[in-house]
Amino acid sequence: MAHAATECVQERYAVVVEIACATNSSAELVSVKQAYHVLYRRSLEEDVAARATGNLRSLLLALVSTYRYDGDDNVDAELARSEAKIVHEAVRNSGDAGGRHDHEELIRVLGTRSKAQLRATFSCFKDEDEHRRSVTKALPRGADDPTGYLRALRAAVRCVADPTKYFAKVLRNATREAAGTDEDSLTRVVVLHAEKDDMGPICGAFQKRASCTLQQAIAKETSGDYRSFLLALLGS
Repeated sequence: MAHAATECVQERYAVVVEIACATNSSAELVSVKQAYHVLYRRSLEEDVAARATGNLRSLLLALVSTYRYDGDDNVDAELARSEAKIVHEAVRNSGDAGGRHDHEELIRVLGTRSKAQLRATFSCFKDEDEHRRSVTKALPRGADDPTGYLRALRAAVRCVADPTKYFAKVLRNATREAAGTDEDSLTRVVVLHAEKDDMGPICGAFQKRASCTLQQAIAKETSGDYRSFLLALLGS
């Protein structure tokens, strides 16, 4: 899955983001990268560097190369306030023409801080924003984004801030009738999370967002053995 994503990383950046940001621990991320190296005789970082460009490459490399502190304690409130200003400045400049975004400091923050520290920074960002927007709401939509960097940035922030809501959103987008079923995303999330403790909360968040259960959405939007397979994974 990771290898396939690196081959068309501008379209499948979400897979790399999820590997980097949604693993349970830094040790789990290291294990994923070790397995990747054994299978493909190259590192995940090497393939990302070879196939992504610009800020997208810088962001994804920062995310997959990091070894984060896993604890929820030792959050530095002053650092969070200081780095929220860095995020504000980067977001303010994200609508520049030509897709040229000076986000070096923002990428450094995302690639070096613990998840708890980043959540504190995102909270400070919202508190200090004049419209009380989250980072993802403040990032411009429709801006020139030739490499997919802003979309990957938005996904990374969501995935760190609240992975349960992030995956519920991925599933909701994957099962929208008007857009057609995104089988790659649907399969990825269900298969990878079906036996994890977070599948229940993800299903709960999905139901709040979609006004139906995930099982009902899958039954409606898929068919045949594929539908049976997904429903079996979900215990239906």
